[in-house]
Amino acid sequence: MRREGYIIEEIIEPSNMEDSFDQVLRGTKRKRSRQGRYLLAHKEEVLDELTASIASGSFRVKDYHERDIVEGGKLRRIQVLSMRDRIAVHAIMTIVDKRLRKRFIRTTSASIKKRGSHDLMAYIRRDMKEDPEGTRFCYKFDIKKFYESVKQDFVMYCVNRIFKDRKLIAMLDNFVRLMPEGISIGLRSSQGLGNLLLSVYLDHYLKDRYGVRYYYRYCDDGVVLGETKAELWKIRDVVHGCIESIGLQVKENERIFPVTEGIDFLGYVIYPDRVLLRKRIKKNFARKIHEVKSRRRRRELVASFYGMAKHADCNMLFKKLTGKEMKSFKDLNVSYKPEDGKKRFPGTVVSIRELVNLPIIVKDFETGIKTEQGEDRCIVSIEQNGESKKFFTNSEEMKNILAQVREMPDGFPFETTIKTETFGKGRTKYVFT
Repeated sequence: MRREGYIIEEIIEPSNMEDSFDQVLRGTKRKRSRQGRYLLAHKEEVLDELTASIASGSFRVKDYHERDIVEGGKLRRIQVLSMRDRIAVHAIMTIVDKRLRKRFIRTTSASIKKRGSHDLMAYIRRDMKEDPEGTRFCYKFDIKKFYESVKQDFVMYCVNRIFKDRKLIAMLDNFVRLMPEGISIGLRSSQGLGNLLLSVYLDHYLKDRYGVRYYYRYCDDGVVLGETKAELWKIRDVVHGCIESIGLQVKENERIFPVTEGIDFLGYVIYPDRVLLRKRIKKNFARKIHEVKSRRRRRELVASFYGMAKHADCNMLFKKLTGKEMKSFKDLNVSYKPEDGKKRFPGTVVSIRELVNLPIIVKDFETGIKTEQGEDRCIVSIEQNGESKKFFTNSEEMKNILAQVREMPDGFPFETTIKTETFGKGRTKYVFT
């Protein structure tokens, strides 16, 4: 397995450090707290110190306090770091998670960017629809007290298999061994490293070695679909072997059953032909909406419930509990209006050099954009082979042409090709043709 290097350089990039600072201090409550006010007042100094400590590999999490929370009906004790330490941990794990993501199988989810519960449910529903015979039965399992029981040495073995930067490994070792046993529930790194452990010791064993076709995992909960119960009993033995090899245990409530009974997974009960909300979610919402008196709180509860119900076949249930018709977002005819008034274009950012001599469709543009290369840049929204993209330019000629096109009644969109021209002493400029 090829190991990853040059991670530290990516972590300490100013854009990553600034984004991590903003993420940790998002929200009025955090900004107004004692820690938040200090960090905002000394932002540059704090970022310089954290950048230096990460660059040298000397950053360590030392202090934390514990707090009890109720999550999914379970009482959990989480570890809470200072905001200063959380900025550094967030900066490190943003890049680490990005490198880990490509090593995870596609049907594993939880704490992975763009892979939430609804994304995973879409895969399950698709597979059940496309292969009803091959998905007649389900094996569902859960790992017992996963975070509290994880063996730290196994996690570090996985980390050393993926990364070769000794400074990074030393910092990740500090995150993993923060607790006497297990890994911290409240630490930003625990989710990604927990996923890595199960990816190495469970996911790839099932998919690559045993050829399990319909396997899905959300954190420490897993589902396997198969054609027969006998097939799933064999897979069950493999799962037990993998989990027990790293000192963990599967909960006693595991079961194998026909999918027509409904798969209770991801907050929903998934059937071959429909999806319903989990009973506990319906009961909790009905109780809360009955007790609440504040209009504002009621709107928040309804919005939260709508976020769950819209992914299930729950139109009648939603109306019964809220008294409102469930609307599609497109029917509301609203769109995001940024405070700065700037447009936000879809698609990936590409270099203008990649577009030379290729036909494109220019759809729109926005000027006055601040980037790492300077201020007053222009971002151009384009379409290439049916795919939305965008590129930045500081060419006054391009800006002038785009401004003229905007004044025309039907100027946008227009087809063009970007060419290069040489001027001056061997300098190159990009132009529309």
